[in-house]
Amino acid sequence: RYRASAAKLRNFATMMSGVTDSKKYFEFWRQVADSGWFDVEHLMETKPSYCMMSLENNDHYPTHLFLYAKMGIHNYNMIHGTNLELYCLDKYVDIPKVFYRYYYITLVTKDPAGGGSLALFQTCVVEERCDLKKLIWDIARPKPEPPEDPMQSLNIYRGRVDHSKEVRLPDEWPSENVFTDNNRYYMVKKSELLKYDWIRLYLKLAFLNANTELKNPALSKLVIVRVVVESQEKVEMPNEKLKSRNAIFYIRYKYHPNKGGVCKVHGFKPPRDRMAMVRRTTDENTGLYTLTMLDSAKA
Repeated sequence: RYRASAAKLRNFATMMSGVTDSKKYFEFWRQVADSGWFDVEHLMETKPSYCMMSLENNDHYPTHLFLYAKMGIHNYNMIHGTNLELYCLDKYVDIPKVFYRYYYITLVTKDPAGGGSLALFQTCVVEERCDLKKLIWDIARPKPEPPEDPMQSLNIYRGRVDHSKEVRLPDEWPSENVFTDNNRYYMVKKSELLKYDWIRLYLKLAFLNANTELKNPALSKLVIVRVVVESQEKVEMPNEKLKSRNAIFYIRYKYHPNKGGVCKVHGFKPPRDRMAMVRRTTDENTGLYTLTMLDSAKA
């Protein structure tokens, strides 16, 4: 009888412990939401050990975080007609989930039009963990003062993205005709590649997505050969497709990982043509900015 009672007490204690842990868990996330998701330093000491969230604010950030930050600025610049630049990263909150991964990034922007003035900026990036990888910028804005309603940071949950205006990615890799069909595609000029550096940013993200096993990717050795743009939006001038909210960028490029090396006999891989497809989608209802990326080959 004693053993049976002791067992019941242990089971009850375990159950109550689970209830207590659940309360701590939900209370912690409530506080994170109340803080606006970006500024959580004051909560880290009370974070439950089983809670999957980390805060990084050092000088050694991974490459993809810099690219995510730049893309957040690019999204803001496209919408508001500004020309903000990345000055530095300040910190980021990393929240991994089963099907998604969230990065709440705080950075510092520089405004050349404003005499080089610096300002805090926030962007939230959602990684979709599927074979067809998507990156979603849920937030891209100067840091609000005072902090806004935290529910404004939850666009990703408040409704489905309108896919009706998306340009469909082809089922197969396109042939070389994609780079010669002037009627369907706009051929990006070299001067435009220099002007719109975000095209190279698209390529870097697609390359990293296809080569996640590379420890130190040499992104500076990606060489763009040609770029064409496809969009179904009506434009007056062909080059306006570059600024379409919904478009596909076909980027032919070479990767020179051993540029400056001696020769092929020393084990260096010769550069070869590759292709990346990046679909850009901007949802007018939610403001979500999405990149869907495919790359034809791994390094």
